[in-house]
Amino acid sequence: MRPELRRFVTSHEAEPFISVPNRALEGDLIEALMRRHAVAAERLIGWLRVAIGVCIILTVLVADRLLLEWTGVALDMFQRNAWIASLGFLATGTASILLAVPQRWHHGFAYLFMVLDVGLVLVIAYLAVEERGLPGNALPSAPIVWAAPLILAVGALRYDVKVQLCAIALFALGFIGIAIALDHRLVLTPGADEVPWYRLFSMPVNLMRFLLILLAGAATAFGIVRSRRLLASAVKDAVGRASLARFLPAEIAPRVAAGDAALRRGRRQRAVIVFVDIRDSTGMAEGMDPERLSLFFTAFRTRILTCVRRHHGFVDKFIGDGALILFGVPDESGDDAARALAFAHDLVGIVEEWNATRELPHTVRIGIGIHAGEVFCGIVGDDERMEFTVLGDAVNVASRLEQATKRYGEMILASGTAVQGSSDPAAWREIGHEPLAGRKEPIAIFAPARPPQPATDDAAAAPPGQP
Repeated sequence: MRPELRRFVTSHEAEPFISVPNRALEGDLIEALMRRHAVAAERLIGWLRVAIGVCIILTVLVADRLLLEWTGVALDMFQRNAWIASLGFLATGTASILLAVPQRWHHGFAYLFMVLDVGLVLVIAYLAVEERGLPGNALPSAPIVWAAPLILAVGALRYDVKVQLCAIALFALGFIGIAIALDHRLVLTPGADEVPWYRLFSMPVNLMRFLLILLAGAATAFGIVRSRRLLASAVKDAVGRASLARFLPAEIAPRVAAGDAALRRGRRQRAVIVFVDIRDSTGMAEGMDPERLSLFFTAFRTRILTCVRRHHGFVDKFIGDGALILFGVPDESGDDAARALAFAHDLVGIVEEWNATRELPHTVRIGIGIHAGEVFCGIVGDDERMEFTVLGDAVNVASRLEQATKRYGEMILASGTAVQGSSDPAAWREIGHEPLAGRKEPIAIFAPARPPQPATDDAAAAPPGQP
């Protein structure tokens, strides 16, 4: 990799970055979900209408039979109104099921079926009281009136608060209109010998019933608003996590999404930095067509990721034909250096096995530089552009060690600081003590005392079909 590009990358002015989802995107996603949900909800509501209609039919048939056997009295007008209600619910339910498909559905249908449901209840309520010559005070005695809370509860499945508020308003106006049309009285005055049942239908009691129905509707409307807000929050969180996972390392994204303040503002900590680079990648690229080159780099990155995960590090970023890999970030442990050195040996073995397959026109050669030291790490940028960054002299030293592998003819070079954390320091030999480019203080440079052994774990191999 060219030195000027290396400086550019280690200064962390390059990609990746995160474009935080804006409100318009979140709104579009929510609307798309609501649109898809509206069709499914209306189909479900249609089946519920059918179920209500069937239940009314069965109830009427059973009640009529039992009433005749026990008392010899028929349901008469009650039975007729019940049949009207059941057939009405069956008809509207069937129609909504047939229309509740993406190709046919229109948002206006929700208002249409809501009006049909409310209108059916109001018409039957009016018939039930008017046919008996009762005043408007007797409206709550009609069983169909108590289908209003059921209609409101079923309507809440739409998650459309506007439709729900319209249903509440129609019920309120309808009941008030029926009561007035049927000569609702402030005070009922039946004969002295009659049972004082009228007290149950006086103005205060009816007003309380009316308010309870309105409160039930208001509760469902509040539930819809609450559900939509929860959905919006879930969509925003999901989009944010997806964006973070796409542009941030998988080990960092969950911490950022959870609001890790330390990563947001940045912190200093000890880490082990590993740079990996392919030797003469330009020459290799000249002999490959674009598709073959893409497959090659994909296969190389897949092998790095597999090896890194095995040793519990993570790839901070891929840089062209190389990678910046971290151990001990965001959480330090005592074996960070040992795992980084083991990773380097393992990766060399994986590449040697890859070369042994003779799948590539050229032999793949890599250089690896390893150093341990204090770094700054954290999330930098604003809400429109941010990235996870690792900065510091330790990053530059690891980069220079990777470049020095060319001069020393080694695949792996590690600093003395990194080798101190090795599980087997005797497996490393000092081959130099010099100030690297851009530094005044010399650094001890180590290479493996014996050639790295090929990895034997089959998990290191690339997926079938890749180079």
